[in-house]
Amino acid sequence: MVVMFAIAVFGIFVGVGVIRRRNWARISILVWGGFMAITCLAIVGFSLVIFSSGMGISLPNASGADTGRVMLFTKIFMVIFYGIPAAIGVWWLVLFTRPRVAEAFTISALTVPALDASGFPQLADAALAPQQKRPACPLPLTILAGFLIVGSVFMALFLFVPVPSDMPFFLFGHPFYGTAPRISMVVLGLASGVAGIGILKLKVWALYGEFVLQVVGLANCLATVFSPNYTRVMRTAMASMTGQNPAFAGANPMLSDTYIKSTMIFAIIFIATTLVVLIWQRARFLDQAAAASAAKA
Repeated sequence: MVVMFAIAVFGIFVGVGVIRRRNWARISILVWGGFMAITCLAIVGFSLVIFSSGMGISLPNASGADTGRVMLFTKIFMVIFYGIPAAIGVWWLVLFTRPRVAEAFTISALTVPALDASGFPQLADAALAPQQKRPACPLPLTILAGFLIVGSVFMALFLFVPVPSDMPFFLFGHPFYGTAPRISMVVLGLASGVAGIGILKLKVWALYGEFVLQVVGLANCLATVFSPNYTRVMRTAMASMTGQNPAFAGANPMLSDTYIKSTMIFAIIFIATTLVVLIWQRARFLDQAAAASAAKA
């Protein structure tokens, strides 16, 4: 709740900055719009897969028809609840990247118009003050860097979340237990966040460092999802944890093999998309990084 409150306060400052046409606010709202659109669309897709009839989900003391109606309502609710912010995020991405809108945020002031013989300004000669563009991180990588930085913050908070000792952490298909793998995950998350900051600062090492982290993460997810022990180990661990909840005294209806594997499959899709963005924007990023180094020199 503290983190969400801080994000809300930052959102207020961004809104004020947008009204005052500050370029940092435009960049911030683009990053948040991309984050919001991608996250919400991913949740909608995940929900449509999970809350579909015939996926092994059953509600206690309910017939098959009742379960189907509940799942249909849940899918409609999730599409509306997350579809609206996804549409807003796409709208922000389109609006704040339009040339005229971007120009309004980057021009500091109008040139003083020349005066004619009568002393009145020559409005036709009034022109916008030219501004030399500084090297900047490409927008897709800026949005990705925002993902990485926000994700690293939540990974750091993961240290303070109570997790049962029998909750497994998978490394290339092999489950590990205890504090050490949990700390390792947090360290990797923080490293990814540092790389995100470096990408925003146009550091070449950050781009390649994040690429290596994502390749390792993709290999780990692929090895885990195809491991014959993954669904069995996760189902046992999650059943042990949720069994302490009175609402799931019997069994959690969400603990189907489809649900457990889908979480990892969506992680694979996200990592693969990240790698595509890193490769796609590599040339533009290197050009901007070289320009930034030349400007400092």
